[in-house]
Amino acid sequence: MDLIETRDELCTRCYACVRACPVEAMHAANGAVRADGDTCVGCGACVGECAHGAIGFTDHTQFVLDLLAHGDAAAVISPGFPGAFPDDDPLRVIGALRVLGCATVWEAAAGAEMVASAYRAALESPSGRTVITSTCPAAVRLIEVHRPELVQSITPVATPEVAASRAARAAGYSRVICISPCAAFRLECCRTCRGDETRAVQNVEGGPDAVLTFSELRELFDRLGTHIDQCAPSAPDVTAEGPGRMLPFPAGLLHSLDRSGRAFREGAVSATGLRECLEILDAISSRGIVASLAEVSLCRGCADGPAYPQGLGAWRRRQAILSYISVMEGAGREGVGGTPILEQLTRQGAGEIDLLRTFSSGPSPASVLADPREQAAFDPHSGKPDANQPRRTERGRPTRSASHGFAADSEPVDMVAYSPAMESVIALMQKVCSVSSTVLITGASGVGKEVVARYIHRTGNRSCEPFVKINCAAIPETLLESELFGYEEGAFTGARRSGKPGLIELASGGTLFLDEITEMPMALQAKLLQVLQEKCLVRVGGTRQIRVDARVIAATNRDIERAIKEGRFRNDLYYRLNVIPIRVPSLVERAGDIAPLTYHFLEKWGARYGRPHQISREAREALEEYNWPGNVRELENVLEFLVVTVDAPVIGIEHIPAHIRSARGKDAAEVRVSGIMPLRRAVDEVERQLIERASETYPSTYAIARALGVNQSTIVRKIQRLANDRGE
Repeated sequence: MDLIETRDELCTRCYACVRACPVEAMHAANGAVRADGDTCVGCGACVGECAHGAIGFTDHTQFVLDLLAHGDAAAVISPGFPGAFPDDDPLRVIGALRVLGCATVWEAAAGAEMVASAYRAALESPSGRTVITSTCPAAVRLIEVHRPELVQSITPVATPEVAASRAARAAGYSRVICISPCAAFRLECCRTCRGDETRAVQNVEGGPDAVLTFSELRELFDRLGTHIDQCAPSAPDVTAEGPGRMLPFPAGLLHSLDRSGRAFREGAVSATGLRECLEILDAISSRGIVASLAEVSLCRGCADGPAYPQGLGAWRRRQAILSYISVMEGAGREGVGGTPILEQLTRQGAGEIDLLRTFSSGPSPASVLADPREQAAFDPHSGKPDANQPRRTERGRPTRSASHGFAADSEPVDMVAYSPAMESVIALMQKVCSVSSTVLITGASGVGKEVVARYIHRTGNRSCEPFVKINCAAIPETLLESELFGYEEGAFTGARRSGKPGLIELASGGTLFLDEITEMPMALQAKLLQVLQEKCLVRVGGTRQIRVDARVIAATNRDIERAIKEGRFRNDLYYRLNVIPIRVPSLVERAGDIAPLTYHFLEKWGARYGRPHQISREAREALEEYNWPGNVRELENVLEFLVVTVDAPVIGIEHIPAHIRSARGKDAAEVRVSGIMPLRRAVDEVERQLIERASETYPSTYAIARALGVNQSTIVRKIQRLANDRGE
């Protein structure tokens, strides 16, 4: 089918789409741009690159409307849909689907849980080959067309969307519509005939009849005058029970598979983005990778799919999806919401669901799974609870049974980031999540270093294990060693009879977060270095070597290189910790995040204290213009204060603390020149005053450049010139 269509009347012949295509499927001929359907993988790079709207995905809305007209259509909606409607209640979006005519709404995340057993079987197979996931249709298409030698390594398991579609058909629904952030599903599931005919030919037996993208769904609501905020909230009829809703995020399938948090630690790898995928595919081809399962996705998770509406930031989407996950997990605990998929099929008397799939270059060998049909199918009639199902934390994540009381981290991660200054940080965090390398986070006090650390832990392959934090500056030196390394019986006066494990030991399998690492005494730095090198420790007063496997994330707001020069920090420990350095910019460097953070904290503290507030534009602008020496922590504290103390429903400029209000207009203070002088000299004088004033206000050359609207290199050069003029 033709997945990509071009609109010649809008094309400016810039050929950005041709350059962006990773597989050279876009061609320019006779002044027109066309996509080669035989080599296109459906990644959407060309659509995202076109700034003129000249390239888009073929439209399925009319075909979907024809399906809905029959009155028995089931909607299978991907778990990332809240990211397409970040300003709307997700349950009202589901209600709007019912207004459109959907007879039932099923979570595709339930399909992820259906296929989990098949993937576990593949992982446990002694075949000796690396098995590649089949959940990303663009990645599968990439292998089929451009890496055909690896087709036999793809797991012969249907995607979660196809699995849920087959289950819906088994439950009695004759028409199925998949709603997805990925138009590439159309290459896998169905193709629509062009022209006036609105019929489909399925490429995958039992799959959906049509794939509606999130962008098309929004357009469909607008076209039909469906106002989401006026629709009644409605939960899906069939819901996921486990972590299947994590599917839109990097390594989302592994989250759905891994019930213990241990089975996939060394047995699986994850690659997101074209470059990573090609690297891992090449490594599999050359036998240069030792892994049982490789999860590949051409996007940075489905939350970054190409068919989201334009203009929605990635992190805004992620926040909306995580919020929906929390809502649904809470609904599940309260007994509100839809029916789990196995229970639904049992009610309908459905039989075994075939979860197998084939590929265009030939079927994958049965040797990938010991018995693919047996392993991939499930019996909905058994009704027996899974004895391996883990206990769940309050937020629905699996937790390990630890004898010392440490469970999986359940503290919410308030990651709000839309500014360009955070783009490199976000990209690096995405890569770091799926590995276990040591991370060193630097940044001023209050920028959110702990938030970054918790996010890395919560989205990585150790999320089911403990997150153990210790502030090296808050514990007296005499106690820090025993807290970190533990002690044996009789190690010192007052020691417990049975001894005590240290925090490093308790963090084994999970993440150890060492905050204010530069405050650690030199003697303990040597012991920590030994732990990092040898992966074992000795308790205080003991002789026994204890094996530990804790991922270490360290953080500091100090100049660590200066501490090394002054002899307060070990050079060798620094290099051991600084494997992956992450610098978190100050709030003034990411001024574009002040407004989103303001609304986030207003919502957070308003909900906690039962005091919802709005904020006036003038008050918000005052917050945006303030320098925030205490960074995000100071902003949050101010907003908590305002929520608690302001009785009016709207926070106005008069409620803003005086020291913040007084900062308004400082940047706009008069810049003067004395008398008549040559114009060039006057311009130089104004420039000097502006740079000096900005230098007093902003903490870095990056922030100064951003405030003055020039490049950072320009500011560095001009500051150096001013210093030379002053003889410094």
